[in-house]
Amino acid sequence: MSHVFGTMPLTAAQTTALLEQDTQMGIPHATVVQLQQEGITIVDDLIDFDKDTIEQIAANLRRPAGRVPDPNPNAAPGATIPMPSFVFGAKSQTRLVTAAELLRYYKEVGRLTTPGNIQWATVMKNFAAQWKALKDKKKADEPEVPKITKALPVIRWTEAFRDYLHHTIGVRTIPLAYVIRPDEDVPAIGTIAAATPHSTEHGSIEDELIARASHANPLYREDNSAVYHKLEEATRATSYAASIKPYQRAKNGRGAWLALSNQYAGRDKWEAEMNRHEQLLHTRIWKGQSNFTLERFITQHRNAYVSMQAAADHVTYQLPNEHSRVGYLLTAIQCGDAGLQAAMSSIKTDQAPLGLRNNFEAAASHLLPYDPVQKKRTDRTGKRDHADISDLTGRVEQIDLEISAFGAKKGIGKTGVHLRYHNGDDYKKLSKDQKDELREWRTKTGQGKGKSDSNAKKKQRVAFETEKAIASAVTMQVEE
Repeated sequence: MSHVFGTMPLTAAQTTALLEQDTQMGIPHATVVQLQQEGITIVDDLIDFDKDTIEQIAANLRRPAGRVPDPNPNAAPGATIPMPSFVFGAKSQTRLVTAAELLRYYKEVGRLTTPGNIQWATVMKNFAAQWKALKDKKKADEPEVPKITKALPVIRWTEAFRDYLHHTIGVRTIPLAYVIRPDEDVPAIGTIAAATPHSTEHGSIEDELIARASHANPLYREDNSAVYHKLEEATRATSYAASIKPYQRAKNGRGAWLALSNQYAGRDKWEAEMNRHEQLLHTRIWKGQSNFTLERFITQHRNAYVSMQAAADHVTYQLPNEHSRVGYLLTAIQCGDAGLQAAMSSIKTDQAPLGLRNNFEAAASHLLPYDPVQKKRTDRTGKRDHADISDLTGRVEQIDLEISAFGAKKGIGKTGVHLRYHNGDDYKKLSKDQKDELREWRTKTGQGKGKSDSNAKKKQRVAFETEKAIASAVTMQVEE
């Protein structure tokens, strides 16, 4: 169906009421008359005026061109004075800008203008709030383009990319999702919702613009090209890039999207996706005999259902209700743990409309505390978490003492010197008293005489090197 815009003919009285009533634009009558000189004669004329041009009109009204006869009775015959300024308050300017934007919106979606859908207190206020939110979204930074990856396969990527285009605003202040909607033409417009500018069917001006914005608009080419460049970024360096190559020259984003989605995310692909997840719900069993926790198994059921919801938008399928989902989960759990079996029994008996048997998330939360796999992980002997490790201070002190005594059969002397062999560098660091005590010890023990002394030195040297290695290893362990 062609995209047609028109207005219900507003009578002179209705036009005057829109412009002059305080509950509408609130513009003084003299100013309304002067607006005709600026090009605003009927309501439809506002479509051609935006915020900048209305602000220019306001400036013109403050300093109107031309002169008028001087009303002073004492003035010379034929005397004139500058034309007085016209009142055009900030409130009236703001409302007139909103009215102009609303009329352009009606033209975009093909809705007729009537006295009922240009009321400030209801429709225009509602439109102003939604339109501001849409413009703010356009000013915000664009989200990152989703890429086709192993983690986001092409069939799921199509959903992510469609959502991305809903959050990306084009040059017409319309989400780019309108470029790839299934139907290029639009049907007859639906009934307008009470006190709103949009239809009951679409629920917001954003959704109505996506569904009904014309592809014949001159700016559509810009938005179509933007979609192509985002598709190119999403498929770059993948095997799917070849599918959009034919549309590169014309930068035809819609054509590239249809080719890609039809080839890799057609009805047959969604049927296969639905069957795969349905099979998981019906056939996968959890026995609690491995390290695979019940929580991970429940997450598989949850993710399968979410994927089936996405597939149901593309194929005809009756999704399982909450009662069925809980039933699939209970049937799949084949574990004899007593606590878990008791929890499952309590779910089966809670048959109230909002009970555990009819609420998947509530049933899942009820089962998780009884997961025997998770319980084994918590109770496993020989494994302590960080909170169970005792204070290391005493052990470190003990290690220090053991290291100090290592290789020194006679211990430590009164001066604190280790009674053992010291190499040249270590010996030089000793005090005079320590050297004297060490020399006396060696004389008494025979450590400094003949061949036996040489063998003792070798043993002491080996012990010293071993001591250093052990000390280094213990220090590293303590730090870890």
